[in-house]
Amino acid sequence: MSRKFSFTVSYTVPVEELHRAITSDEMWQARFDGAETATLELSRPDGPGTIRVHMTERAREDKVPALVRKVLKSELVLERTDSWGALEGDTAKGTFVGASTGITTEMSGAYVLRPTAEGSEIEVAGTVSVKVPLVGGAIEPLAENLQQRVVNSERKFIENWLATTADA
Repeated sequence: MSRKFSFTVSYTVPVEELHRAITSDEMWQARFDGAETATLELSRPDGPGTIRVHMTERAREDKVPALVRKVLKSELVLERTDSWGALEGDTAKGTFVGASTGITTEMSGAYVLRPTAEGSEIEVAGTVSVKVPLVGGAIEPLAENLQQRVVNSERKFIENWLATTADA
C-alpha cells in the first residue's frame, strides 16, 4: 500500500533567483559541507539550467524513530535524487525519487516551482510506500514528514545562502 502526499513551501525570493540556487553546484556543495554521514553527486544530463542531485545519508541511530528502529534489518541509509528542469517562463518542474536500506521504503513525486506575490513557492506532490508487514502504514506518515522537514530545511538554507552570496 502507498500513501499520497502534497505540500507547498513558500520562499521570499523570486523564481529566477530560487531556480538559479537550486541548479547551482555551489549551493549544493555548501549545503553538504561538513556532512560527515552524507554523499553528494551533481550532474547536468539535461544541459545548462538543469541539475540532477543524488544524495545519500546514513541516519544516526538516535535520530531514527523507535517504531522504525524496531523493524530495521540493518543500518538505515536514505537515498534521494532530485532532478530539476530549466526555467520555462516563470515556472520550473522537477522530480524526486527516494529509497532506503535497512527498511524497504520508496518515495517518488514531482516539484513545481512558480511565482507568488511574496516571492515563489515549490509545490511537492508524491507517494511513499513502506514495505513492512503490519507497521508499514504507520511508518509512511513518518517518511512523509521527513520529506517535508528536509524541503523546509532546504528552504531555510537556500534563503540564507542567497542572502550571504548576494552580500559577497
